[in-house]
Amino acid sequence: MTSTLENALPFALKHEGGWSDNPSDPGGATMQGITLSTAQAHGIMTKQALRAITPEQVAAIYRADYWRFDGIDDQRVATKLFDMAVNFGLKTATTMVQRVLVSLGAPEDFVDGRFGAWTRASINSVDPNKMLALLCVASEKRYRAIVATRPESAEFLNGWLRRAGEVPCA
Repeated sequence: MTSTLENALPFALKHEGGWSDNPSDPGGATMQGITLSTAQAHGIMTKQALRAITPEQVAAIYRADYWRFDGIDDQRVATKLFDMAVNFGLKTATTMVQRVLVSLGAPEDFVDGRFGAWTRASINSVDPNKMLALLCVASEKRYRAIVATRPESAEFLNGWLRRAGEVPCA
């Protein structure tokens, strides 16, 4: 069985919520995790249009910009990776999972930030429960590093840490 965006999307949307335009958030205006700058790349040009984004548009943007996880055998792992990609960016989330794979025995030069067949196969070759635990730890470290570098983001840390530790059911 291969993972699907349709199964992963509700988990990420639960964390992303609805409309936000918090001045402390470097992402700026955001609806369901879609920033205005990302929306503009998909033809949604104004804050008003972003607030009115449809579920179909949200899913299409996430599929185009963040979902690379077809072919991952464990839906929970794919969902966690997708949630990380939505929150950290695809390249950062990919680098994080590749570093986890290095800690599990992949060669050091494996880390390139590109999600491809080798990364997918390596993910499928490890115990998904171990992978999930390590992704949670990596996410927590990333959030703490963000706050250490950008202290004004501290108001988000408790929510981020809850997100980091949450493992999808399926």
